[in-house]
Amino acid sequence: MQGQHIPTDAQKDEAALWHVKRAGGSMSVAQEGEFDAWINADPGNRLAYDQMRVLWAQVEEPARRMSTAMAGEKPRFDKVRQWFSPGRAFAGVAGAVAVGACVFFFNPDMVENIRADIVTENETVTDVTLTDGSIVHLAANSAIATDFADGRRDVELLRGQAFFEVTHRNGDRFRVHAGPAMIEVVGTRFNVDYLSRNTEIAVEEGAVRVSSNDNPQGVLLGAGDRVAVSTAASLGDVEKTDPTAIHGWMQGRLSVRNVTVGDLVARLDNFASGRLVALGDVSERTISGSFPTTDVVGSLETVAAAVGAKVIRTSPWLTVIY
Repeated sequence: MQGQHIPTDAQKDEAALWHVKRAGGSMSVAQEGEFDAWINADPGNRLAYDQMRVLWAQVEEPARRMSTAMAGEKPRFDKVRQWFSPGRAFAGVAGAVAVGACVFFFNPDMVENIRADIVTENETVTDVTLTDGSIVHLAANSAIATDFADGRRDVELLRGQAFFEVTHRNGDRFRVHAGPAMIEVVGTRFNVDYLSRNTEIAVEEGAVRVSSNDNPQGVLLGAGDRVAVSTAASLGDVEKTDPTAIHGWMQGRLSVRNVTVGDLVARLDNFASGRLVALGDVSERTISGSFPTTDVVGSLETVAAAVGAKVIRTSPWLTVIY
């Protein structure tokens, strides 16, 4: 009986990866042989793969029907994620399966969008003039909330990227909150990247103080400086950066230095019409370079060539690099 062969976490992870490969039609004859050997090696393997096929069938069709109406929304489905073992090398597979399921169940950006005053769409750069005359340039699929009541000048970057041109006003502080990071300025031009594991702040002109709950004193950044704040609210070291690359995304390029493929894919995903997912140890490999956001598929192919990975498109709504 199948019930006597409950799949292990490892078998579930392997089943998900095999399903992604087979759905993308990228398997060679040799890989088909490896798959046959794997699925016949243990009843738990076959059961895990059968469960994966059923799960995929249940979630892909609703996702296809709703994807057009919800273009630009980034899905999440925690219930499906729980099917996979936490912290495993193939945990990203859960995200790949969740792409379809979570669109059907709920929109992960919904709460942020309700809180936001401004939400941008995919493949756009939106210029917003705030009530104090400051200007915010927002990247695709970004969201901000503002509070200018009673003399305050507070902006919260709920997600995405933003480049600020802050107007000096009688010494009044202008504050930007992004996850665990808080940036305080008087008048300056700086970029905030709140897309991946760290919140990154880079200054083009002027000076800002970056702090967090873990480090309320913070650090002072000048022109050409950058710092990262981790999800655990830990401040990194201040580094020098190329001022011309600080807001390269506004010219349609993402410039990165020694970031993980997973982080880069998460950033490119913001400019894609479907979901991009990095699987396995590929997501932890590091890469540097400049990648066009106007040709996300081409950028993903370039990344794959650079790190020795492969790209498959499992459906119009999901592209996987592994």
